[in-house]
Amino acid sequence: MKSLTLGMNFFGGHDTSIFAIFKDDVYALSQERVTRIKHDAIFPIDALNEMLRYKNIDPKKIKNLDIGVATKKVEKLLFNENAYDMAISLRKMIQKDREHLFIKKFNIEKKRLQKSGKINKIKSFLLDRYGRDYLKMQLFGKKIELDAIIKKHLKDIFPNAEINLRYYEHHLTHAYSTYYASGFERTLVFTLDGEGDGCFSKLYEVDKGNFKEIGSSENRYVKNIEKCGVKDAGYASIGFIYSTFTHLLGYTPNADEGKVEALAAFGDYENSLYQELCDSVSIDEDKLSIELDVKKLNTIFEKDNLDKIFSSLQKEDISAAVQKFTEKITLDYLTAVKQKYPIESISLAGGVTANVIMNMKIFEKLFKNIYIIPAMGDDGIAQGVAAMMHIEKENLQKESFKFPTMPYFGSSYNKEEIEEVLRGANVSYDYLGEDAYIKAANFIVNGKVGALFHGRCEFGPRALGNRSIIADVRDRDIQKIINKDIKNRPLFQPFCPSIIIDERERLFENSYDNKHMTIAFRLKEEFKDKIPGSIHIDLTARVQFVSPKDNPNYYALIKEVKELTGFGVIINTSFNKHGRTIVLTPKHAITDFKDTNLDFMVIEGFLVQK
Repeated sequence: MKSLTLGMNFFGGHDTSIFAIFKDDVYALSQERVTRIKHDAIFPIDALNEMLRYKNIDPKKIKNLDIGVATKKVEKLLFNENAYDMAISLRKMIQKDREHLFIKKFNIEKKRLQKSGKINKIKSFLLDRYGRDYLKMQLFGKKIELDAIIKKHLKDIFPNAEINLRYYEHHLTHAYSTYYASGFERTLVFTLDGEGDGCFSKLYEVDKGNFKEIGSSENRYVKNIEKCGVKDAGYASIGFIYSTFTHLLGYTPNADEGKVEALAAFGDYENSLYQELCDSVSIDEDKLSIELDVKKLNTIFEKDNLDKIFSSLQKEDISAAVQKFTEKITLDYLTAVKQKYPIESISLAGGVTANVIMNMKIFEKLFKNIYIIPAMGDDGIAQGVAAMMHIEKENLQKESFKFPTMPYFGSSYNKEEIEEVLRGANVSYDYLGEDAYIKAANFIVNGKVGALFHGRCEFGPRALGNRSIIADVRDRDIQKIINKDIKNRPLFQPFCPSIIIDERERLFENSYDNKHMTIAFRLKEEFKDKIPGSIHIDLTARVQFVSPKDNPNYYALIKEVKELTGFGVIINTSFNKHGRTIVLTPKHAITDFKDTNLDFMVIEGFLVQK
């Protein structure tokens, strides 16, 4: 291979990723899957090396390297070279020994840094495992453009390549990712997130691959939101309001919004906070924009007002208010959109569209044809960049290209590679081949909790059967057991089901064949006591419908569960210990298997037990 084209999400604060389109395949990987640092933001050296390993590409033979980066506004900004190098060095230490070497390095540097007068800023970076501020640090050495930083690190990997860099607008890359995976020919495309190139939402009318921007919503600076201490959240948006309350409720912003969404089901949204939030936002139906009232938002986020809110309302009610506000504003906006553009289909992308209850309301009330890209967050914009570059480079008809249905885009491992890891892992294992999946079905029906590792890893935040923890949904206490003994998560968080497609109409009143766990549906009430482990307190379930074509072994496992129990439904949650990323490699799988109370693991036909 002499040339390589890559889409990349790098600068933006979180979720670094790469995406490549080959003649007969695609490959995608988030940096966090290799480093196991959640939402890792560092340059994707590790992800690139893993792709080269998996695809058996010799980087020294690459003569032309075309890189697309999903951001416009920082293209010519100057950054500190030494700051970036220190960030790389420190992140490698975090990988190896987490906090111990991290703090040790900080102590070594402390005296020198104190002399610079920048110690507080440096310390805040060093103690932030997400490292979002690494490009904002002011250390020592000359400042260089982002182009030079990127080319410098690419040259370390591809020493003989001529490197061509291009930059693409944030929301348009989101839009390309979801349109070319949706299967729709003519559709609305709506992106909604915290911020990207000055906007938090954009709206497109797309027909046969031709994108027409018809609406956008701009961020507004709100000083009191910035004072709340959430990185990057000084510029208000629907996403940043949600993230700020995630932080104020004691969770991690840009990571734990799902906990707020889950907690909201236990609360009452009809309170003063909900009304204040709704009053701070309006819809401009002519411009098709969501308008933020800076004065009212500053009032909401004043310290005295926040103290009043948190002293008078329960956490559940605050969560419910924020969740309902997000739903209302989004639905109000899309209602205005549909009146002006009566198109029956919509495709969604952007971090806020990870909110499966909001997506459910859009489906129930507005659009029966809806698609949400599995990698809806900023990792997914690398996918959009790759589509834009591929269509242009190959001179394709815009409507002729599309992505595969299932996002199994990452690495897989063969039998020999896995057995080599198992031999040194001090575990009991046998190779059963396809029978291992039938054995797993019998195990979970008898109360055991296990893990699956097979095929290529998923791209995006959801495990879809290839890197999953599985269990029986008939046990009312199974969610508490997994939360407490295996995942170590808050007990109120639900787990989501994988269901064979044959069961969809039987179990749900109003649903469609969603394969990616990107939307919730309401279970028929008659089944709530029969499969209680599959639903939240509000009877909703974030479902993955599984067909034999999409994942044959996974389908066979769930089909066997139906033969044994009468229900083709199992719990599916991501295979990782809480606080870690979804496992990528056999070594990751062994580590997390040993560090949790899992009973068994099926890894490419091997049945592993402790």
